[in-house]
Amino acid sequence: MMKTDAVSNPRSRLKWDIFLSFQRETHHDFTDRLYEALVKEQARVWKDDDVERGGHHELDPSLVEAMEDSVAYVVVLSPNYAKSHLRLEELAKLCDLKSSLGRLVLPVFYEVQPWEVRQQNGPFEIYFEKYSKIFGEEKIQRWKAAMELVGNISGLIYGYV
Repeated sequence: MMKTDAVSNPRSRLKWDIFLSFQRETHHDFTDRLYEALVKEQARVWKDDDVERGGHHELDPSLVEAMEDSVAYVVVLSPNYAKSHLRLEELAKLCDLKSSLGRLVLPVFYEVQPWEVRQQNGPFEIYFEKYSKIFGEEKIQRWKAAMELVGNISGLIYGYV
């Protein structure tokens, strides 16, 4: 077997193979099974059940560090993904890192269609309407751009009825 060095193998330089982003409502069923399957394949997976711990308006520094220290991002976009403004901030940060560090993003559309994510229709429309009254236009546009970007990436569609 040929030995690879840290320069040619990003996995050896980074702590995590996959950063798993999801909303809590999918945690106990689909996301747990996905996590277990990835770990079974010996993937090093960061799974954070509590994005809210960073504070009311900011992502926790350990969460950002895990994002930066991951090879790829699996984003499970469920109907309630946008329920937390911090989850939207997390998605925007993942998109920033995709652009700046060239990370891979794999969306899993769980009970939603990619076009709903792209256009922030369906369940997402309600949350963005609510947030438009709380947060500035710049932040709203950042979150919408992130959702549009991820909604345009080919991914897996699961559980859509």
